[in-house]
Amino acid sequence: MKSFLSALLLLVVIKAGATETTVWQGSKKFTSWSDVLNIEGSKLNKVNADDVLHLSIQASAGAQLQLSWGSSWTCFDGLEHKDINGDFEMVITAQDVNRIKQGIHVKGVNFTLTAVKLKSNDGEYTTMAEDLFDWKNMLLSGATQGKSCVVGLKAYGGAGWYWPEKVDLSGYGSVVIELLQPASEMLTVQLLYDEKGVKRQNIIKGGTQCKLLLNTTHKNVSSLNIISEKAQTVAIGSVNLTDKQGNVVPTCIDEQSILASRILSVEYYNTSGVRLNLPQPGINIVKINLEGGRVIVRKELK
Repeated sequence: MKSFLSALLLLVVIKAGATETTVWQGSKKFTSWSDVLNIEGSKLNKVNADDVLHLSIQASAGAQLQLSWGSSWTCFDGLEHKDINGDFEMVITAQDVNRIKQGIHVKGVNFTLTAVKLKSNDGEYTTMAEDLFDWKNMLLSGATQGKSCVVGLKAYGGAGWYWPEKVDLSGYGSVVIELLQPASEMLTVQLLYDEKGVKRQNIIKGGTQCKLLLNTTHKNVSSLNIISEKAQTVAIGSVNLTDKQGNVVPTCIDEQSILASRILSVEYYNTSGVRLNLPQPGINIVKINLEGGRVIVRKELK
């Protein structure tokens, strides 16, 4: 684990020239699970991998979305009963293309759907290396520290962690991203594996967490990305690997190396990033400053 984490790099990707096509528009209320909107595959036959399926949604309390495809009405990954509080977007994989061309079915409760759009990408990307994190402290268990946790994302841009040599995460339970502050706009988190495989989940507007479940297919992971359609500032608190039972797994720095290094100071923050004199009841962000300049950041519940 140490070898591949030491090669972790940060990329920022800006997408240019995005266009969109409206495939359905109206005002469809979803008040019970019997409400459904069917969109024929003929209206979606120009879909391509990496396009974004966008649902314009006015959500009420307790809103949930279900999105399925084809005559089998098979749900897309993670979209059986998806909690939402506004617009929803799904990045389309190569596997999804053939599914979507068979038609999609929208179901749910407590929201009104006003449009379904396909947002295409013209294929022009600008990649910039950003020293937002010190790779020596860039751990999957406690990924960020201090001011480095704040990332400014441009519209149709994102930040991510890239492994030059693909890594095996199939033995873990999940990757969990925690934000120090609620997202001001929806974010999409993507785990890229194999050549075209994508595992994704949204952090809804106002949300603070994303949990990507891992399984045996995630043996050749190349990157983990956070993407935003709209410009926003994101305060990332931690990026954690968990075991199958949900416990955070120490990766690059284990307990023995912590004990071997002298602790210089310990700082406490609340989930909004405000420094505390002492830990408070609830969730606290703990920053441990070690001898030699190493820093560990982790979340603790008091």
